[in-house]
Amino acid sequence: MGRSKIKNICLLLPLLLSIIACADPNFDKFEGTGFSYQISAGKTDIVRVRYTTDEGAPSVQLFDTKGRLKEKATITPYSGLELTAVKNNTIQMTYTVGQSDLNMFLPWFKRIKYINPNRIGNYSIRYNYEIRNAFFMDQDPVQVDSLYIDKNTKMMSLFLKHKLIVKKPIYLFRVESSELSLYDPLSKSYTPYTFAANKNIAEEYLKKVLALY
Repeated sequence: MGRSKIKNICLLLPLLLSIIACADPNFDKFEGTGFSYQISAGKTDIVRVRYTTDEGAPSVQLFDTKGRLKEKATITPYSGLELTAVKNNTIQMTYTVGQSDLNMFLPWFKRIKYINPNRIGNYSIRYNYEIRNAFFMDQDPVQVDSLYIDKNTKMMSLFLKHKLIVKKPIYLFRVESSELSLYDPLSKSYTPYTFAANKNIAEEYLKKVLALY
């Protein structure tokens, strides 16, 4: 190979690596410890809300049933943000704010309602806010060893030694690299669920979602 060709390859290599690094991930590939997801499995597609602690704003992503990314929409970040409901092709995103921050939050919230995307695919996206309940604390971790997602109801059940621990809509669970956390809309608190024997709960969860189709 000539010296000029080698030089051209060396010049192109950083560009190629940057393209690969920026490529959109497939659904079943967990992106790392700085990421977490909430997921809703529809009839013909999958909605995933993607959160990150170190790589920009959260986003709503739309995947086909094979786990290939179709569309994404970026949402204005805030420390308290959750997918709280999916009903009749409407995605409800909720910002949570402390009572002491409410006066500063409200003008900001009015502005971002017009900045945030209001549709993705066939879904509309709505935004609201709720005041954090100061009297409820996050719960201690609960250990589980298996999970099951009902194909018809899209309810997820977590078990420990074949005993049912919890059963809730899958979109209320947030999957992280080492645990699932369940958001309770009533108490506005979180319960983390960890897998026994250091089992990879994130990959198993994502694969079970794809297995619904």
